[in-house]
Amino acid sequence: MDHTYTIEFDQPNAIYVPGQLVRGTLTIYNTCALNALSLKICIHGEVETFWKKFASKDRVKKAYPNDNTHGGHRSHGHYYKYSDHIRYTSKLNVLTAVSQPWSSIQNPTNKIPIGANIFPFVFQLPVNCPPSFEGTHGSVRYHVHVELNRPWSLDVEAKRSFTVIPIIDLNMIPKVLNPMISNACKHSGFLSSKEVKIKFSIPKSGYTPGEVIPISIFIHNHAKKPIYYAKAKLMQHVHYQAQQENTHMLPDEHCHKHCEHKTAESVISEMEKSFEIKCCSEGEVQLALVLPNPLKPTFQTAILEVDYCIIVEVEEDKKLRCEFPVIIGTVPIGRVMGLSRAPTYSIVEGDIPLVFEAPPEYQERVEVVMASAPPAE
Repeated sequence: MDHTYTIEFDQPNAIYVPGQLVRGTLTIYNTCALNALSLKICIHGEVETFWKKFASKDRVKKAYPNDNTHGGHRSHGHYYKYSDHIRYTSKLNVLTAVSQPWSSIQNPTNKIPIGANIFPFVFQLPVNCPPSFEGTHGSVRYHVHVELNRPWSLDVEAKRSFTVIPIIDLNMIPKVLNPMISNACKHSGFLSSKEVKIKFSIPKSGYTPGEVIPISIFIHNHAKKPIYYAKAKLMQHVHYQAQQENTHMLPDEHCHKHCEHKTAESVISEMEKSFEIKCCSEGEVQLALVLPNPLKPTFQTAILEVDYCIIVEVEEDKKLRCEFPVIIGTVPIGRVMGLSRAPTYSIVEGDIPLVFEAPPEYQERVEVVMASAPPAE
């Protein structure tokens, strides 16, 4: 090839947090001079949801009128079925910015010279951009790409993705500090004279990846049978919203009327404990549910949302269960973030630490481009 393009980020793992500077370099290596009008480096972030829905419909075949062709008898119409796939998709632009490090206006020859041409870039992420995410029916993705405007075409010559993770400080959410309590009761026997009462509790509703969630279960067993075990699990719910293709809305129109919703549910962590609470007795059981690391935090956008809940169940009885909604953050309760430097987290496979801190200054003079979501039309 006559020209090669390489995008390098200042962070080795290309992982950034909202509000951080995304620094890097574009290197164009030419074996011959490259004719061009302009060179743009673009940053882009997008939330996308998508799925297909199978639909079966009835269609009526028209009847023939009375004529001699059909022996003077009217031919009755009939139904037949056909199937189709309806596509649902929505896109939400959460980040966009452009830097133009080279232009033919400043270079009368209209050529990028032979050899290695290095173009540094700096973009600042918005403080409210959602984290990177990959799901069954949607995603949140970020990338930097290069647009080279030649006299005869506009080409996207290179593209490289990067990851955004948020800093969700649970200390800044007062409600997560409060304990959560739930009660369940089941009656059985003649005139419902036998009953089991259970009190579930957790010390708080905010957790971070790798934490252990202590779950207390206090059981009053006045039934005829002993109680032998309980289990707990952390559930992740991903809520998607998408618009049917070829459906048009005004810019300020809420899309609930024209959209469909889909929820994907998965078990993130679970555990089970055996014990024995005999008839006409009571006792307390402690469970310890370990959260995996890494784990995507709780977040919400207009078309994609991730939330979590803890489900505790005794004897797999739906009447003896509870559900606690919880928030997954990145800064645990009790840890105070410094003003000059954010803490170190283990957030990727292989337990690779990442230090969130301001990157070193470039020696070159580089314009910082503020990246943001595009304004509403």
